[in-house]
Amino acid sequence: MEIYNPQPQREKIEKLTISIKEAAQMLGISYNVMLTLVHRKDFPKILAGQRRILIPKEAFIKWVNEQACQNK
Repeated sequence: MEIYNPQPQREKIEKLTISIKEAAQMLGISYNVMLTLVHRKDFPKILAGQRRILIPKEAFIKWVNEQACQNK
């Protein structure tokens, strides 16, 4: 007997953005420290509505690398 699966196997869609929580986990810092970074003028972010902040993944990685190079 075959089990009905309404959703066929699909390729997983890769997200273009990450949340503040995900970014904090990637850097190994607390949510509150990440929140401070997000509010910097030079930090890459997308404001979706009045409260939702999305972080473009590629721009975030580039920003982190630039920050690391500046601190040498």
